[in-house]
Amino acid sequence: MIVFIIAPTLLAQKEDHIWISNFTSVDSCLSSIFPDFCGATLLDFNELPPLVYRDLKLTLDFKECNTSICDENGELLMYCNAQSIHGDHRDWITNGRIINYSPKWEWLTWDNENGQSRPTGFRGPQAAGIIPMPETDDGYWVLYLNYENNLPSTDSTHYELWASRVEKNSNESFEVFKKDTVINKKIGRLGNLTACKHGNGRDWWFLQFNKDTVYTYLVDPTGIHLDHLQFLSFQLRSTFGQSKFSQQGDQYALYGTIDYNQPNGSDFMYAGFDRCTGDLIDPEYHQLLGNGWLNNGLEFSPDGNLLYLANLDKLYQFELDDDFNIDSMELIQFQNGDSCQIIDEIPIYLGQLQLGPDDKIYMANGAQCNKMHRIEKPNERGEACEFNQGIITLDTYVSGTIPNFNTYRLGPLDGSDCDSLGINNDPVSRFWYEQDSMDHRNIQFWDVSYFRPESWAWDFGDGNGSEDRFPQHEYDSNGSYEVCLTVSNENSSNTSCQILQLGPSSIEDQSLNFNITLFPNPVEENARLLIHDYLPEDGIIKIYNLSGIMVHEQRVTHGENNLFLPLLDSGAYVYELLDGGKLFGNGKFVKF
Repeated sequence: MIVFIIAPTLLAQKEDHIWISNFTSVDSCLSSIFPDFCGATLLDFNELPPLVYRDLKLTLDFKECNTSICDENGELLMYCNAQSIHGDHRDWITNGRIINYSPKWEWLTWDNENGQSRPTGFRGPQAAGIIPMPETDDGYWVLYLNYENNLPSTDSTHYELWASRVEKNSNESFEVFKKDTVINKKIGRLGNLTACKHGNGRDWWFLQFNKDTVYTYLVDPTGIHLDHLQFLSFQLRSTFGQSKFSQQGDQYALYGTIDYNQPNGSDFMYAGFDRCTGDLIDPEYHQLLGNGWLNNGLEFSPDGNLLYLANLDKLYQFELDDDFNIDSMELIQFQNGDSCQIIDEIPIYLGQLQLGPDDKIYMANGAQCNKMHRIEKPNERGEACEFNQGIITLDTYVSGTIPNFNTYRLGPLDGSDCDSLGINNDPVSRFWYEQDSMDHRNIQFWDVSYFRPESWAWDFGDGNGSEDRFPQHEYDSNGSYEVCLTVSNENSSNTSCQILQLGPSSIEDQSLNFNITLFPNPVEENARLLIHDYLPEDGIIKIYNLSGIMVHEQRVTHGENNLFLPLLDSGAYVYELLDGGKLFGNGKFVKF
């Protein structure tokens, strides 16, 4: 079988490029059970494949509520768990140590090893979100749900939507200037805080729900406004779960479980979405088997033609090419029965979904573990989407969480009634590539440009090119090639380039300078080796103990490589990476 590997790329508009997963109060850093898994793990999409590393400076814990935002260059700005807002200095921002305060806030805290009270974060997917203030460079609205005043009866449950205004102060640091402003007192579902760009290319829409009522909010330069109400022909039940806009902004769906393992235990709604008016179009409601609770997952494919639903033990796919049909739901895969290495009795469940900047869909583990799942080709139907369970091993122990992001990288709807601000869709070039594991010179290129490109011009750096959107090209020989993609529409053109280092002849004057990571470190049984910017012809890793005896050898390729090392004794090791006898990387790790 041909296996493709993802390549590095330079990106712009990187608001969603740092993903944080952190420890929770289930087993805090005071615990002696899992001390080596304490702290935060970051997925960094500023390089592809994404870097995965541990950051002990991050002190904000997340349960199911997790949101963050970066600047346009992919630098982390702030992150929030609906109890506290932290900034790029890895601690709370001014006036942001406590937000969303009510007596229940105190229930969700623990004391760390320094005796400091730390919030664990709310238990609810999408219970917090961050929306940039239009026409500002450094202003943000942080939204969150408060459940202090909800009533015990299901028919009477109401949450409150609150907001904080965050801007730069005179010291150029983020500060909460207005805190816990009540936006709505009658929210019927905990979560669903995700936003989509207005058709004018500047403002934002977000939706909230109470039974048959849709509250449609507009965020513009003057603030947050209830734009209008829309009434549904059905009633939604109070539940957790996820909601998403498609990447094109023309579809919306939500999914969440009320009753575990019941035929009508989950609410599912699908609709079109009008970016000009903020209206749901022809919404459909269905009650599905409920087999999950907090961590049900939902996500659209990058092309908007497929929709994925996940509960604790099943992943489903729907076709959206024409009219939505609930009968098109296809079971893709069951949970494979694997248990967490940290706690063997806890299965590695399926959970929340989030589309990554590499156009792969990432899935959180639905319980407590250090594993993450991924859908490799989410535009493909059926099993061809290649769902890989437990493919990513995180450096730390986390609890069923994945970041909540808005639908970024959308411009105006050109020619529509709401295209009234004179903003152009100036396309941004962006691409990545995959190496054929059976033929190292055969490269598949993938365009992920945005802002409505209409034409594509590839230069493969060897005198050849293509006007296809997703071309495949085979090089005649090894070497270094500068690959460029120019995307254009009637407004403008944009070009991005990458250096493709192919085979041993490209190692000259590059030895030991390639970007290579091995994690986690220390290693328990499994390690993940990432070769980011070199495409080997016949790559080999050799692992030696400190006596210089080789104890492990295997073939490696560009991108992700899994190393299974259960037979190694505890201790320190060194490794070398070779291609055609030439050294292109080395390093050290500890086995425990």
